[in-house]
Amino acid sequence: MSHSSQTHKIISLRFSIVTMRNCVFRYICWLAFCVVSSTQVVMATGIQAEVLGVYFTPDPRAAMAIVQAVDASEHEVLVQAYGFTHNGIAQALVRAHRRGVAVRVVMDAKTANTNQYVIGLLQQDDIATRQDDKHAIAHDKVMVIDNAIVITGSFNFTNSAATRNAENVLVLTSTELAQRYKTDWLKHWAHSRD
Repeated sequence: MSHSSQTHKIISLRFSIVTMRNCVFRYICWLAFCVVSSTQVVMATGIQAEVLGVYFTPDPRAAMAIVQAVDASEHEVLVQAYGFTHNGIAQALVRAHRRGVAVRVVMDAKTANTNQYVIGLLQQDDIATRQDDKHAIAHDKVMVIDNAIVITGSFNFTNSAATRNAENVLVLTSTELAQRYKTDWLKHWAHSRD
């Protein structure tokens, strides 16, 4: 075998390895892009949900996303809150109620003093509120909107969560997921007091 023939085979082999590496790298990048850009989440229970938004505070877009979701509601907004002092979110619930949306709010009984402003604001507009005192802490931070949208995360509906704390908000859409959260919400509503 001639020297030029061996050199050609080595160059071809190197080219093939480099080409294969590039293809594998591109495939991995494409796969990572698909995973990151995908808006479908399959939960361990088999429930699929579309991610409408992911927010981290302090960032005003987190509270704004909640306000916008409530402002877009048409039929029902169910709220579970530990802390609830955020005026903008409370005002969005009042606006929804005035449009004819059924709004009901369950709050942790032990935070009633802290939540007093929002409780007064909601009750002033005849929005049904209850205090959950059946747990050490009723620590849920959830909204179920129109049997389709679930808002959850570590974000208490408070000014501190929006402006000072490190929190997260997840906005999901799935009728099946919303039904699971609504079922849990109804359980807490039933054992809470007016």
